[in-house]
Amino acid sequence: MKNPFQFGRELGAGSLVDREEEVAAVKRAIRDGNKLFLIGPRRFGKTSILKTAADELADESGIIIRLDAESFSSIDELVARIVSASAKALEGDLRRIGEQVRKVFSRVKPELDYNVADGEWSAKFGLDSEKLANPVLIVDSLNGFEKLAQAQPKNKPVGLILDEFQRVIELGGRDLEGQIRAAIQTHSRAGYVFAGSKTRMLHDMLMDKTRPFYRLGTNIFLKPVPRQDFEVFLMEQFANSGIRADVSVVNLIMDLAEEVPFNIQQLAHQCWTDLKESTKPGRPVLTDESVHASLEVLTRQQDPFYAQIWNSLTSIQQRTLKALITEKGANMQTNRVVNSIGNSAPAVRQALISMSTQTILRDEQTRNQKLYRFEDPFFASWIRLTTGR
Repeated sequence: MKNPFQFGRELGAGSLVDREEEVAAVKRAIRDGNKLFLIGPRRFGKTSILKTAADELADESGIIIRLDAESFSSIDELVARIVSASAKALEGDLRRIGEQVRKVFSRVKPELDYNVADGEWSAKFGLDSEKLANPVLIVDSLNGFEKLAQAQPKNKPVGLILDEFQRVIELGGRDLEGQIRAAIQTHSRAGYVFAGSKTRMLHDMLMDKTRPFYRLGTNIFLKPVPRQDFEVFLMEQFANSGIRADVSVVNLIMDLAEEVPFNIQQLAHQCWTDLKESTKPGRPVLTDESVHASLEVLTRQQDPFYAQIWNSLTSIQQRTLKALITEKGANMQTNRVVNSIGNSAPAVRQALISMSTQTILRDEQTRNQKLYRFEDPFFASWIRLTTGR
């Protein structure tokens, strides 16, 4: 049997657990020509939500461009892909497609080329280097995309989905926020979905009244998949595979993965593999012991990666992570915890901020306090395993 627990790739509609509301929100924003910001930590399934929505909209003959901004090293590379992807999405005679794309993106003066061998369009710009470095480039491309959308039948969804959108601002500078807003707030036909995983940066960008993106569109901050939904999914998949699993053991998987969807799937995948490869007679049974054994296998497999991260940290950062594990992410600014780390409160605070910037940690604000979480919960398991904490 194929392992039913998938991770490490974009999941489609058949593999996503829950997330129907988020997928529907993405599709609705595109169909209605609105703006949606989808913010969530890494490993929460954000990219799979975007893929599922884009695939379903494409089935409606929509023009849906989905790009990962982190794949580009400059604004002009990103804009070139927007232009070439727009050409690829159009149907008809190649010459007429080229003419249409050049017309709607006339402000950026694209030079288009079609590769017959691989069926792909490429674009570059007839602009000088000074213009290429100007944030106006992406604004002009977005205005061109709206013109392209306006030329389509009204029943055809047209949308631009930019994953890891914060990268655009990092490349173009903070002034680009205002210029993008000034452009797309006038657009009514094209829908925009901007997604990102740098939750602190994006939260400030969207929630600060002085920033341009404040109230520009709908904001969705991803939370973990409802525990009961994941419990049902795990129970069903183990049962369908001939593996006996009690509810308490399935919940142990979610506890060890700290309810992070990627890690839940990863640990369940390893448990399934270990049980299927076991030579024990009879029907395989998922137990607390087998789950912990599979978790150890996972952490041992990642030893070089985790060791590299650990060895790159300063002494105070390492001690802070150990204290964070002991305190379960809480009370990190109290005198008791600071004293246990053996440094000053400002130094501990800086260590937490630095590791958040490096995406080792993320913070969650509850009603009563701020909690710190590992972006990868299994890194915490590796620290326990190798340091005895």
